[in-house]
Amino acid sequence: MALPLPGVAADLYGPQGVKPQAVRQGKLGSCYFHAVIAALAEFQAEGLERMIQAHSDGGYTVRFADGVKENAYAEDVQYTRESGYDLSEGLWVAVLFRAYAQRVLRQSLVSGVEKSELFPLVKSYVRDFVATNDALLLAYDRAIRSQVDQYGNIDRSKLEWQLREEMRPLRVPEAMQEAVIKLLASGGFLDSLAEVIKQNGEIFGAYRAVGQGGIAERVMQAMTGSVRFVKNESAEQVGGALERALQAGHPVVACSGGSQYFQELAEGRGLPADTKSWYVNAHCYTALAYDGKGRTVTLRNPWASFPQPDGVFTLPLQTFVPAFRGIITTQQ
Repeated sequence: MALPLPGVAADLYGPQGVKPQAVRQGKLGSCYFHAVIAALAEFQAEGLERMIQAHSDGGYTVRFADGVKENAYAEDVQYTRESGYDLSEGLWVAVLFRAYAQRVLRQSLVSGVEKSELFPLVKSYVRDFVATNDALLLAYDRAIRSQVDQYGNIDRSKLEWQLREEMRPLRVPEAMQEAVIKLLASGGFLDSLAEVIKQNGEIFGAYRAVGQGGIAERVMQAMTGSVRFVKNESAEQVGGALERALQAGHPVVACSGGSQYFQELAEGRGLPADTKSWYVNAHCYTALAYDGKGRTVTLRNPWASFPQPDGVFTLPLQTFVPAFRGIITTQQ
């Protein structure tokens, strides 16, 4: 286990440490992220701690499963907390949240540069700079956060103005600044960036992105290095998958988006009365336990509520099957 710097442990890990009970989703629709982190906290807490390295300046470095590192800066972690985007105990979830957001953004910027209409030599220079420079990445990140609307949409002219403001005090060469601004005029670049923002809107401050299918899988892949989705087809099939995964200590997440209940609501049909106390449409939960004899699944809502007091509840397996699309876990 990595040892934190003196005086850092309490702020970073909070009174409970790395526990699923400490993970609390904020006001954004980031259930796909918080549910995965709670699952990892339940079964791979030491692995999560090893991912985070604290620095004396209040910042952190997060090392993802593929070895890629992102620096989470104190200002951005504090922003995540003060904005109510993460309500977890300690700062560790906010640190992971910011590092993951930067990872997604950096990948999208590099991909966008490749699709842009810049000259090949300029494109190569800009791509390498984006891939390795935190100052430019943070300028984009902060500009997007200040302009994105609640659905993940962003206005190009407003983004350009804000990006200039964010780059002004940075030690980024003027030639690079102008190349970055010109990128926004490239359809391939802007279209690519806009799509990523819409799909992952919550990590940039949008209240609800357009699509959540597959997003939890991407978080699981980034954090653990592997992912496996098992579609709910029958009680016997998913019960066996749950039992094998949880007994082996693999993190498990279940999302209601795309489930039978999700489809019934989309078609204007009602759900069974007993779902009112726990079911949230298009929402992800952490699976904590499976009782093979009783054929029940214990789940946790990352809101840490609903049902009260802590969001933990138990469902019959027969109810779990229509309520969730399937389970997201790691390779076994």
